[in-house]
Amino acid sequence: MTTLYKYRPLTEFLFKELYYQEIYFASYSELNDPLDLSARIDFTPKKISEINNLLWFLFKTTLKLGDSEKTLNSKEVANNQNLLKFNEDKKLRNEYKTLLFKKLSQFGNENNFISIDDLENILLSTSEKIPFKLDLFSFKEEIKRLASKFLENSHTSCFSESNNDFLMWSHYASKHSGICLEFTLENSGLFPYVMSEKRTQNKEEYLKKMSNWSIGQTMFWERIKKVIYQENQPHINFFDFSPVFNNEYDCDLIGLSKGWTHYFAYELENVFATKTLPWAYEKEWRAIEINFGDKKEPEERINHYPIECLTGIYFGIRTPENVKKRIYKIFEKHSKHNIQYFSAVATSGRELEFEYWEYYEE
Repeated sequence: MTTLYKYRPLTEFLFKELYYQEIYFASYSELNDPLDLSARIDFTPKKISEINNLLWFLFKTTLKLGDSEKTLNSKEVANNQNLLKFNEDKKLRNEYKTLLFKKLSQFGNENNFISIDDLENILLSTSEKIPFKLDLFSFKEEIKRLASKFLENSHTSCFSESNNDFLMWSHYASKHSGICLEFTLENSGLFPYVMSEKRTQNKEEYLKKMSNWSIGQTMFWERIKKVIYQENQPHINFFDFSPVFNNEYDCDLIGLSKGWTHYFAYELENVFATKTLPWAYEKEWRAIEINFGDKKEPEERINHYPIECLTGIYFGIRTPENVKKRIYKIFEKHSKHNIQYFSAVATSGRELEFEYWEYYEE
C-alpha cells in the first residue's frame, strides 16, 4: 500500500476536477521545469555498425529532390551525384564510417555525452574526407522535428510522498490557498483509473418522463513511477532510438501495439521519471503516458480516478472557508465514501502540521 499526495491550485477548474474525479496529464510546456518531458539526445555510438544509421540520416537530409515547383540548380545536382557515387563506393564509405566512429567514440569517452552541436563540429572536422557537402542545417532540423514528435508529445501527472512541504504548498497550491489530495493505493506502484463506456442509445427510455440509465465502466491500474534524482539531466541515445526515428509512420509504433515498440516506451518512461538533484525535495511520483502519435488536446489528456482511492483532502493555511465547504459538499452529495478533511496549521519550520476539519453550518 502506498499513500501519495497531489497538490492542486485554487481555480474554477478545481471544482470540476473534484466533481468528476479528474486527473489531468500535463504536456512538457505546461510544467514549471523547462527540462521536463524532454530528453537530450546523445550521439555516442557503442559499436561501429551503428554509424550506418547516422549516415542514413545525414545522406537523407543532404540529398535534394526536385519537383514540379522547384528544380535543382547545378550545384545541387552535382552534390547529389557525388553523394550517390560515394554511397556506392563501399571502400570509401567504410573508411569514413571508421573515421567517424573513432572520433565520436573518443569524444564520448572524454565527455560522457555528445550533443548535436558536438556532432556537427566533428562532422565539419571530417568534411575533407568526403567528396560532397553535408547539409547539416537540414539534418539538425530533421532531428529537432523528430525529437519534438517522439520526445515532447508525452504527458504526465505529478504526485508527491509529502503533503506538508511549505514550498510545495507555495508553488503548486496557489500560495497555500489551494488543496492537497491524498490517494491511498492498494496496489503499490499502480494507480487506478475508471473509463466510462459509450452510452447505448435507447429511444424508448429517452422518451419517458423519468427513466433509469446505466453506463458501463471499466477500472484499470497503470504504472506510477517514483522519480529518481541525479546530477545530470537524463538523455536518450540516438542510436538506441534510431528504430523509432526510422519508422515515423509505422502504425504499430504509433499505437505501441507490438512488443518491439514497448521497449522505447519503457525507456522514455524511465527518462521522464528522472530529474536533477535540485528537485529532490519534492519526493515526486509520476504517472506517465507515452504518446508517439499526434498531439493530444487538453481534454484528451484527462483520466478519472475511482472515489475509493481518495482518502483525504488537506486545506492550505489560506484556503477560504467557503471553498472548504464547497469541496465538502461536492463529495457529500454524490458519494458515500468516507473522506477525511484536514486544515493546515503554520509552524516555525518548513513542514506544516494539520488538524481535523469538520463541516459546520453557519
